[in-house]
Amino acid sequence: MYLYKKTVSYSFKTSHKMKNLLSIFLFFLFTNAGCTSKQDIVTKKLGDIFQLKASESASFSDNGNTITAKLINIQESRCPVNVQCIRAGEAIVVLDLQIGDEQFKGLKVCIGCEKQMDMIESTVIKAKTKTYTLKLNSVDPYPTSTGLGTPTATLIIN
Repeated sequence: MYLYKKTVSYSFKTSHKMKNLLSIFLFFLFTNAGCTSKQDIVTKKLGDIFQLKASESASFSDNGNTITAKLINIQESRCPVNVQCIRAGEAIVVLDLQIGDEQFKGLKVCIGCEKQMDMIESTVIKAKTKTYTLKLNSVDPYPTSTGLGTPTATLIIN
């Protein structure tokens, strides 16, 4: 009989621990249920200078149109500081732009591109209702011989 009581007591303690663990698990599950993946969305006014890193987005409002710019990637090939290169290189920024229900995918703006590459620092986007200009002001940090930090594009949409 004594062994039976001890077994019941042991299973009660185990059951109690399992309930506590289950409660903690459910708490974290429900408190994080509203969380989304790490995709930062910066909200700005049209004409404001804004900065984006890869996979970040910025939203604007223009007379009822919602404009969203998402930076897809930055292709960095500029010659690093204090390094002697044959050519200066360039930084190409690739973006997807959505204006209302229209999508413009793979837009490219470039710093240091030569005119024969058919890319420049700004591009004109003709939407149904209005024409916009997307301009690349800079890509920072400038590469160094020791490496490159996380590149950030500084842009403006007018």
